[in-house]
Amino acid sequence: MGNYKDCLKTRANLKKHKKRVVKVERVTRFTDLPLDLVGDKILSKVPLTSLQAVRSTCKLWHALSREWTLSNNASESKRHFLSFMTMSYKVYSLRFQLHEDKYMEVYQSTNHMDIFNQVEISKVFHCDGLLLCVLKDNSRLAVWNPYLGQTRWIETRRKFHNCDRYALGYDKKRNHKILRCFDDYDINRRKHSFIVEIYDLRSHSWRVLDVTSDWTIDYDANGASLKGNTYFFAQEEIPIGDGGGIVVSDLEDFLICFDFTNERFGPRLPLPFHSSLQEGVTLSCVGEEQLSVLYERLYTFGTLEFWVSTKIEPSTVSWSKFLKVDMTSYVGYLSHVESFVIDEEEKVAMVFDGDRDQKPSKTKPYYRALTVGDGYVEYVGGLRKSPTESRPPLVCSSSYLPSLVQIN
Repeated sequence: MGNYKDCLKTRANLKKHKKRVVKVERVTRFTDLPLDLVGDKILSKVPLTSLQAVRSTCKLWHALSREWTLSNNASESKRHFLSFMTMSYKVYSLRFQLHEDKYMEVYQSTNHMDIFNQVEISKVFHCDGLLLCVLKDNSRLAVWNPYLGQTRWIETRRKFHNCDRYALGYDKKRNHKILRCFDDYDINRRKHSFIVEIYDLRSHSWRVLDVTSDWTIDYDANGASLKGNTYFFAQEEIPIGDGGGIVVSDLEDFLICFDFTNERFGPRLPLPFHSSLQEGVTLSCVGEEQLSVLYERLYTFGTLEFWVSTKIEPSTVSWSKFLKVDMTSYVGYLSHVESFVIDEEEKVAMVFDGDRDQKPSKTKPYYRALTVGDGYVEYVGGLRKSPTESRPPLVCSSSYLPSLVQIN
């Protein structure tokens, strides 16, 4: 990264300044505060989206907040990490913290992000410290850098739709791009088409890609962005017959990777299991190098299986089982896992559930979170309630880190 050398210089200058800080009876200026106090006791408590105000305090705090946030103290980063979620069509920040007893806790920000006060957000996707936000009315997209406080509003070449699939990624030159996929059906010609468009943030333009497929991605399936590329859970396409319906009891399932450098979908990547049409498969990231997949067997054997990639590229993948949790004693705890995060070192996971059938109320939380591990399941509080009927997707990425990518 181009800013890495600057970060090292900043750290060296901060260490020099740290040696000059002396103990004083009375602190009269921000610059008189010990740097350890500023980093460990102040910056660690400041929400990521409020760091812009901290940086305006003084030049020293501006440099310190940047150095502290980007390096993020290795020992602390193992104990907590950041994410974002949508609720009531607003975006909130989340902070996960792992305690000594392996209990994982989640804290939701009290207020939603002010940058989206005038709009409603239905979907959020994350990659490389940037968030791609989809407006509820499908009129525009927004790419947002929470750390720098920058936002790019994007118009489309054709109207957005609720069933569009999106992803955010970048190519080998670090050019960030937006992927948009949607299905089109010509009634007169009785022909189904899979349309793929890409938006280049550097050239500010949309292009249509020449893509054919014999598989399909569910409209509500959220992909996982890893090393610039995005992986989707996919299934073989159901053939369209002439008159009469087609009864399908089973479909081949696999992963598909979109390579943002080649701007192409790769070959089918095998999963370590086969899921039926009634079971759930959810993707997430483990750090910046691994993909994790959750196989939800709630409708058959009542188990959650977590797998982590040992090797993953757009054309190859291998897996290792991470965790298996028996949920038969916890009937009613989950209806469908919307998203999840895992701590590979401590062998624990946090899963988030949104009940598809039950409308939220003032007395029942809209989102439920569970900490699961080898032999235990615990309910997690901390998530607020939602008064809306529709359940927007919940974003949870254990690999979120602040980014210096300029998007304006």
